[in-house]
Amino acid sequence: MSPHLSSKWPRLPKVVSRRAMRGFLMLLTVLLTLFIFTGCSLLPWNKDSANHPKISHKLNEQEDVINRNSLGTEKLDKLDAFIERGSGVQRVVQHTIEGDPIFRVLEYKGGRLQYTVDTTEDAFGTPEVRTVSCAELERVETNTLLTYTLTGCDGEQAERQLLSIEYDVVKQDRFEFVLKYGVDRKNEINTGEQKLVKDLRNGSVAEVNDYTLPDKDRQSIYRELVLSSDLEEKQLSTECNRKPYISYELTVQINGAERHYVWSECDTSTDGLSMTGVAQFIIDTVEANEAYKQLPEAEGGYE
Repeated sequence: MSPHLSSKWPRLPKVVSRRAMRGFLMLLTVLLTLFIFTGCSLLPWNKDSANHPKISHKLNEQEDVINRNSLGTEKLDKLDAFIERGSGVQRVVQHTIEGDPIFRVLEYKGGRLQYTVDTTEDAFGTPEVRTVSCAELERVETNTLLTYTLTGCDGEQAERQLLSIEYDVVKQDRFEFVLKYGVDRKNEINTGEQKLVKDLRNGSVAEVNDYTLPDKDRQSIYRELVLSSDLEEKQLSTECNRKPYISYELTVQINGAERHYVWSECDTSTDGLSMTGVAQFIIDTVEANEAYKQLPEAEGGYE
């Protein structure tokens, strides 16, 4: 080394050099320890693609549980059956506000649940596939909320929410419905116009023109509509080979949206049976009220 360089960069004493090296090695050891014992625990998701199940991005309308936010959840009974069965595979497709699908796959393996989330179709999120192992899937229902939560999961986040469905009618700016039913749809429940019409089956009807649906009944009917996914588009039929036959017409208004359905009792499709079940739930709920009980009995019949 030249005298010029030597005078500008003086050599450190050996004692100082050894102390600096020991300090550097100790710091490096601490950092590595922190990464191993804390950093890894903050990454509970398994991002090794070899351990992820193959996920199709094609919707299966018959088998997938499909949540469309305010438009309801389809095939929720599939998820309940999966929990009850405790085996097999179930997929849940959650649509974002923008309409992009997020695929969630649940599979029982070795007494635990393998939970995989695929966000590669979410244009506004981070595209990735992640997997974690959990102990079980819990279903908790209140008067206004239904949640499905994975518990006993690996990593620091022991609980992970799979699905949350809110049906609190108080939080809606508007919820009204008109249900017409029976032979020639002469019976009517109209919450918007506060009207009840009962077919007496003798050529006349009885009416209540100041009918108010009790709050608890309004809540239970709204819940039934949401959980039965009967706010979606339906494939329904009005055809019937019986005479006389019962038909239905249901109009639902929620905030600024409106749904309208017409079908007959002969529609035994999945959508038809679902809609008939909801219509009967509404009818039973209203007919249990004192306002309806005060209407005259139907005495006539149909040929």
